[in-house]
Amino acid sequence: MSRPPTDGLADLRSVPGVKLIGREVEWVASTGSTNDDMKLRARGGAAEGLVLVTDEQTAGRGRRGRSWQAPPTSSLLQSILLRPTWLAITDGFLLTMLAAVAAAEAIEALTSITVGLKWPNDLQYADHKLGGILVETELRDGAYVWAVIGLGLNVNWDPSSNPLLINPATSLAAAQGSPVDRVALCTALVQAIDGWYERLRDGARSALFAAWQARLTTLGREIHAETPEGLLSGRAEGVDQRGSLLLRTADGLCHTLHAGEITVRPAPGSAHLH
Repeated sequence: MSRPPTDGLADLRSVPGVKLIGREVEWVASTGSTNDDMKLRARGGAAEGLVLVTDEQTAGRGRRGRSWQAPPTSSLLQSILLRPTWLAITDGFLLTMLAAVAAAEAIEALTSITVGLKWPNDLQYADHKLGGILVETELRDGAYVWAVIGLGLNVNWDPSSNPLLINPATSLAAAQGSPVDRVALCTALVQAIDGWYERLRDGARSALFAAWQARLTTLGREIHAETPEGLLSGRAEGVDQRGSLLLRTADGLCHTLHAGEITVRPAPGSAHLH
């Protein structure tokens, strides 16, 4: 099968207007996983801010080892190398918050779509998944050596055509009814992450948390949560400053979920895609 023509993403070597992230952009036509590739570069001494993008992932993955596959040139698949030695290891979830907020802002700047966030790391439109974030790190002596932010967005394909997908998904093109320029999207996304990373380093934790919390579609909803302790069901009441989800079960107890897989029950009268 011949490869679809690229849209210019291969020619992106740097992102204009950035201070750190995106000063160098590397493109590969196809790879197993951009996160795996970036971890090798991190261990080899690559500079902070390197962005790796690809047209196709053959072994991409999301949380809990789930596979992430899409047709070549149809998605935005990238990993970003950070060296946040200044960040406390207990604040690691701020990197997921940062990527999620930046991605949502970049999408909204280029499309007609309003983006919500499903705890802990999914981007959504009308309760359908647009993309996901996977942050992987290496620690040494109680500090970060590096962090890799992997981000995959469904851009110009219809995920509903994939019978292997369990959860409802959509793409930017399907949601707004027209194709999206991947080069413009990649540029806007990197610029947004660069800006938020600088702000976070300068102490804007509260602003980042507020921006993230305001987009959470999970809050106030009835959910099922798979946790290490078993299945919990109840209402998502809020999130704490560490990004943990507060779940109130029918017995009145409040559970703090630091991680887990959740299923949100559809809200009455909520928007759905057809």
